[in-house]
Amino acid sequence: MQDEEKILEQLKELDKAQDKNPVTLASLKNLKSAIYNRDVDLQTVVKLRTLNETTLKSENIKIYFCSLCGKKAIGANIGLDTLPTRRSDNSIAINLKQIFIRLFLKQEGIKYIKRSNCVEKQYRWCCEECGVHVAYQCVSYEEGAELIQGNSDIQLSNKPYLYVLNDAIVLNQQFSKLHSEIAKLKDQMEYEQLK
Repeated sequence: MQDEEKILEQLKELDKAQDKNPVTLASLKNLKSAIYNRDVDLQTVVKLRTLNETTLKSENIKIYFCSLCGKKAIGANIGLDTLPTRRSDNSIAINLKQIFIRLFLKQEGIKYIKRSNCVEKQYRWCCEECGVHVAYQCVSYEEGAELIQGNSDIQLSNKPYLYVLNDAIVLNQQFSKLHSEIAKLKDQMEYEQLK
């Protein structure tokens, strides 16, 4: 329990640091279009402030980002790449009773998925910034919230797992699609200026 409190405190510090100089999807798109339209000189382009797991004071927590826009999506006390994957859709299975996790996602709603032998009810989570589908769970949002807060004594309607789509998150914000495109445009502009 004391480790969870330390991790929560680190996440609060991380939120404060990111709020001082936020990078929004709109600002990234504006920067991309300004570079593309040559409205901005390459020397005046401010480097994007990126945030990765080394920003934290402790190695106890890993931060994962949306693979599309680079917004902070999930914080966990274990590397998600070490966890098992679900056979039906190859998503990462996080046992909410065993692994400490912090979601920076918003509720997307309920969706019914037809599987080979049944119909699955998914409570979906999406990125707060761009709205891309990142994860889902088979327990209700309320039951999932209780588990994430550490209350493991509740009666569950289903398995206590959060399933994260395999290609929906990245460990380094610079590997997100939007950040990669902007870096390519910057490189292209530098190359053209050298000509």
